[in-house]
Amino acid sequence: MSIGKLVSFDGSRGFGFIRPDDGGPDVFVHVNDIGLDEDELRQGRLFEFDVTEGDRGPKAVNLTAVGAPAPAPKARKDRANGRLGQEELRQQITELLLEASPALTAAEIITIRERFTLFADEHGWLDG
Repeated sequence: MSIGKLVSFDGSRGFGFIRPDDGGPDVFVHVNDIGLDEDELRQGRLFEFDVTEGDRGPKAVNLTAVGAPAPAPKARKDRANGRLGQEELRQQITELLLEASPALTAAEIITIRERFTLFADEHGWLDG
């Protein structure tokens, strides 16, 4: 069993990503594989889950909520300079990639997202 935080979930498409507490890469999660009502899938909530190998890479199954739901994370954006925090940038990139190309695998999304985040950090575009 792993524990992680739901970092994104698109209810209209029925999938998202969980960030494991052990620091590993984000894991794909699909509403058909979790055994929970979709209304329990709130961003920032902690879950225990098993990881299995899916058609497109690792995915979370057998989710169980851990404790009370976490409050919704606030976007860190410096209004004076328009910069985003690293987590907010990752979330925005994930959402844009899912919207632009739903066929991308979880591993592809994670790789692209991490490259963009590193690039933005190297150019001083991120806050903090």
